[in-house]
Amino acid sequence: MSGATDRAVPQPTQISSWQRAEHNAARWMRYWGYADATARPGGPDAGVDVRARGALGQVKYQAAQVGRPELQRFVGARPRGSTAQLIFFTGSDYTQSALTYAAEWDIALFRYGLDGTMTPANDIARRVQRRAAAQPAAPAARVSAPTPASVRASAPPERPFWQRALRVWFGVTLLLAPLGSLGDEKTYTGPPALDAVKFVGILTGCWLVGGYLLATRKGRRGKRSEAGPSGFSSPAVPTRPSGPSGLAALSAPPPADLVTEAARMLSSGRKPHEVDRVLRERGVRFLERGRILNEAKRPTPRP
Repeated sequence: MSGATDRAVPQPTQISSWQRAEHNAARWMRYWGYADATARPGGPDAGVDVRARGALGQVKYQAAQVGRPELQRFVGARPRGSTAQLIFFTGSDYTQSALTYAAEWDIALFRYGLDGTMTPANDIARRVQRRAAAQPAAPAARVSAPTPASVRASAPPERPFWQRALRVWFGVTLLLAPLGSLGDEKTYTGPPALDAVKFVGILTGCWLVGGYLLATRKGRRGKRSEAGPSGFSSPAVPTRPSGPSGLAALSAPPPADLVTEAARMLSSGRKPHEVDRVLRERGVRFLERGRILNEAKRPTPRP
């Protein structure tokens, strides 16, 4: 394990996107002693989201439980011959098969809360925490909610205006270009059937490129900044009060009435994605919906 340089306990931070989840995981890894842990959201990772000399981390921002296949892909992403500690992070939960596989391959499993806190999910994760606790730590800083300026600073940058305008201009031009080719005697020289095939090919190519330029005018990863890996829309994070009361609201268990209603809909034959859509229409946030569905799927204990 590398020498610790960032020994202050990470302060709470709102996890509202996959980028912030990865940066939060890197902060905790530095606190645990992996001083060079770095997250590079948006870059090529080959299955690894956070890298350090002595550890590799993968972060999942999704409502579904993490199963054995995700851990198998993570193990496969580790370079051959590497002895780096594998650390997996999720905002949801792990299946029993995932817990068994992690024990076999020495993978530390953690769950992160909406406030950025970390909870170990297996003995290997607790071992990582104990190593950090054995090292001298700096005094904990005063807990405060992140300011709007710091939230904006951590958000991925947008493209400059001129670049977005140029992409829009090229995109619209490509969408209209096929119409301008109609009647061109140099392009359409064959029989009508061959000319029709040429027009369809030109139309498809121009529309694919033009649609891509328009869809990505805000940035290469603009879509993923608003949606999790599974495609769930992540609404804007509401302002929460600072201090202990705000943290309690972030880490509180899901509302019992929503869990009861979700369980009732599931027992009546509704599919999980249908229940998720109902919760989303009521303004329930992405990770909170996952917690509610997990609670609703648990069998009710008999008296």
